Order: sequence, then C-alpha cells, then structure tokens
Amino acid sequence: MSVSRRLAAVLASPLGLLLFVAIAIPGGTFLVYSFFSFDASLRRVEPGFSFDNYRLVLTESTFHTLGWNTLAIAVPATVASVVAGYALAYYLAFEARRSRTFLLALVVISMLASYLVRIYAWRTLMGERGVLNSALEAIGIIDEPLGVLLFSRLTVIVAYVNLYLPFTTLLIYASLAGVPRALRESARDLGAGRGETLRRVTLPLSGHAVLVATAFTFFLSAGDFFAPVLLGGTSSVTFGVAISDQLRSTGNYPLGAALSFVMLAAFALVYLLLRASLRAFRFLPRQVA
Repeated sequence: MSVSRRLAAVLASPLGLLLFVAIAIPGGTFLVYSFFSFDASLRRVEPGFSFDNYRLVLTESTFHTLGWNTLAIAVPATVASVVAGYALAYYLAFEARRSRTFLLALVVISMLASYLVRIYAWRTLMGERGVLNSALEAIGIIDEPLGVLLFSRLTVIVAYVNLYLPFTTLLIYASLAGVPRALRESARDLGAGRGETLRRVTLPLSGHAVLVATAFTFFLSAGDFFAPVLLGGTSSVTFGVAISDQLRSTGNYPLGAALSFVMLAAFALVYLLLRASLRAFRFLPRQVA
C-alpha cells in the first residue's frame, strides 16, 4: 500500500468508525428486532427467530394499501420536484446571466426555513380557516371552506415539492454548471436543435445528478411520516406513518423493524430500476454510472 493510500485510510478511519457506530450498530440491532415477536396483551417484545413479521407485511392487505398510498404520494412528488428542479437548474446554468446569483440566493434562502415551520405554514395556508379558503370566500368563489384543500394527497404532494425542489435544483445545477458550453455549441453547429441538444448532450452529461436527485426525493418523501399526518387524510397514510405508529404508539418494535427493512429493500429495488431506466434511455452513460 502506498504512502498516500495509507494516509487516506488513516484520515478516513474516524469517519468510518463514526458511520459504523451511528449506522451499522443501530441498523444491526434493528434487524435482529425484526425477527422477534410481540405480545400485544403484555405489550412486551419476546426474543426469538421468526419470519412472521415479514410474512405479515408482505401478505396483509392493509400493508398493500399503505404501499400504494406511499407510491401515490412519493411518485408524483418526485417527478414534479425533479422536472421542475431540472428546468430551474437549466435556466440558471445556461440562460440566466445577471440574475443567476440572485436566483441562486433565493433557492438557498428557501432551504433555511425549518421543516416543521414549512409544514405548519402549509397547514395554515390550506386549512378550512386558512389563507386560501378565506381568500376564496372573500371574492365569492366558494360559500363555505373547502376541507379537501387540507386533508388530501394533493396537499401532501404540493408540500413535498415545496420542501425538495430547492435540493433537486441545487443538485442538478451543480452538474449542469460543469457541462462545457463548447459541447452544446458544437451540437448546435452540427444541426441539432435545442431539444435534440438537451436529449443527446445535456441530459446524458447530467444523468448522474438526475439519478441522485430522483432517488433522494423519492426516498425522503416515501419515508416521511410528519407531513402525511398533519396535511393528509386517511388516503395519505403511508409506510412511514405506519412505522412511526408501531414504534411510538403500540411499541411493536419487531413489526416496525420489519416494515423498515421491507421499505429499505423496496428503495434498493427502485434505485436499480431507475438506474436501469436512465441507462436504457441513454441518460446515464456507463462511464459515469
């Protein structure tokens, strides 16, 4: 091993130890819990080894419904965040000139507000006596508050787009900013239109950022439990909410752990499918994957 590699290993060892202590040990403990059983009458976890929790999650119709609810919220929120983030990042990288610094500052500032503050802001805005309903009543469009504005999937999706759009924008902008202008200009000189240049030059060179932004947004929106509780109705109960209920309310740590690892496996599958799809459409060249 060369001196530089030894030095790198020494410098990285504290971080590796921290990651092991903070992730591997709790994750391993949680994995062990997922094979335990739970006595509901005594509200007690009983050690053992059984696949009953995983079998329940995979076969019970209630959890199938939760899975569809999760997808119905996470997929639209992810698509909207990534598409809008790409459009904004493209404008910042290639179209904006004097306004670029100002717009980037606005994107960064929008991330500074607390997560809880932003969720409660949407609750205040969309509530039955919130700003939107009050404004609609004041101008005579509605006669009574629209309760569907608050407790619905749409409100949760809109809130997620508001939360994650700045992250997707900055992730993709960092990639687009590194695309040589000469490549795009060469494609235009060779007869490629704006759309073809985007498809054959810009998107492949930023495909890895699109993959990361999509996975990032999907994982966070699918695993969150706070926004669906405060902003969504019964149709917005997701896997994240179910895991939170099992761990915090019922104390069924084995079932909550099994739910967590089933979701983790689903995340890995989604990532592989997404990566394969981007490669199939040649948006993710093999050399940068």
